[in-house]
Amino acid sequence: MVNPVAVNLSMPPTFSELFCEKQGVAEKDFERVVLRRTLHRAARILFPLLNLDRTYFTADREFIRCVGRISRLGQFDSEAQDFAMDSNNTGFLRRRLKLRVSRERLARLVRQTLRE
Repeated sequence: MVNPVAVNLSMPPTFSELFCEKQGVAEKDFERVVLRRTLHRAARILFPLLNLDRTYFTADREFIRCVGRISRLGQFDSEAQDFAMDSNNTGFLRRRLKLRVSRERLARLVRQTLRE
């Protein structure tokens, strides 16, 4: 017999789980796919060049990993604040030229995925 308390306490699916299921993306590809979809336009164009430095997108990948673990929309703001304060998310290219993930694009993707 199934314990009804255990069923009620089950964790809701995370953003990464729902995204992968709905988009037909393998979990191992989640970070890469979301990164490419949420980069600012200039960063998408310059991605091959920027990615030559394997550490350039460290803050973005960490942000996506953390957002991937959320299961409620209200949790996004905390992760976005952490991203804004990340020491790897500084410098002219990232701050002024916005050669990084767009918080708004990622928020939109999270809203669409968690609300469906």
